[in-house]
Amino acid sequence: MEEVLAKYFSGNASDDEISLVESWRSESKSNAEVFLDTKSAWLMSEPQTPAPSEILNTILNKPEGKNVPFILQNWVKYASAAVLVLAISLLFILNQNSVDSGYVNKELSDGSIVALHGNSTLEVISLSESKREVRVEGKAYFDIERDESRPFIIHTNNAKVQVLGTSFVVDAYGSKTEVCVESGLVELSKGLTGTEVVSVKLAKGEMGLITDSNKGIIKKNNENLNYLAWKTKLITFNESSMDEVKKVIEDVYGIEVTFENPAFKECRLTAKFNKKKAKDALEIIARTFDIEYEYSNGKAILKGKGC
Repeated sequence: MEEVLAKYFSGNASDDEISLVESWRSESKSNAEVFLDTKSAWLMSEPQTPAPSEILNTILNKPEGKNVPFILQNWVKYASAAVLVLAISLLFILNQNSVDSGYVNKELSDGSIVALHGNSTLEVISLSESKREVRVEGKAYFDIERDESRPFIIHTNNAKVQVLGTSFVVDAYGSKTEVCVESGLVELSKGLTGTEVVSVKLAKGEMGLITDSNKGIIKKNNENLNYLAWKTKLITFNESSMDEVKKVIEDVYGIEVTFENPAFKECRLTAKFNKKKAKDALEIIARTFDIEYEYSNGKAILKGKGC
């Protein structure tokens, strides 16, 4: 991809290579950030003003009216390209060494952004001039482009979410649908028997829960500090039981965590993880409780009494 980006910014990319870069850029936020950083590196490597002809003549020892050898004419261009490729390589190394995202960003044709967690799926039912409608299974963060004339509707197995323009998380696995609102106003609805429908309005900081075992909709303040941690990688534990910590770590990093000593799940942890990798988070936990851990192939075992 480094070479393709270099050709893209130098204007030498083919139509297929242009399509490849633009498709790659839209796949994730991290790719978009690399693209912008690379563009900045390219612009910085370009000469800001053309060199005066007399200076070039002096440098190249070129008499007036004679051609400059091809290799000299292209030296500056290839030197700039080499600098760019090096800059791109460094950007890719930094990107690969960053915290694994654990989610995929999707930009819809209406400008809305959807971040899909893990093995979640998004089905676009319609994104037309008159209707915006999708179906989601799993967990997803939505940042909806506001459009008064076209409400955005999200279907799950047992619920419907309708908004004009806002940001929120939908957690829909099996018979459960949970909606946590980050900004704006969201309408959450559940169909009952026949044509009967029950719905609630959810504002910023509120959550709604629908299950098959509950006839109505549970509405309350969202007290889950880590409801968006799988996307932001900002994790907060405040006297949290290790059983709760285990669930959050598994959700954020997509790994399996077990305790060698079952009693360890009752221990309490107060800590903040700011975009840590899974191994770093496990290391901090182990040091906090003076225990050992094993981590490989997406599985972690915490060993020791702990508290």
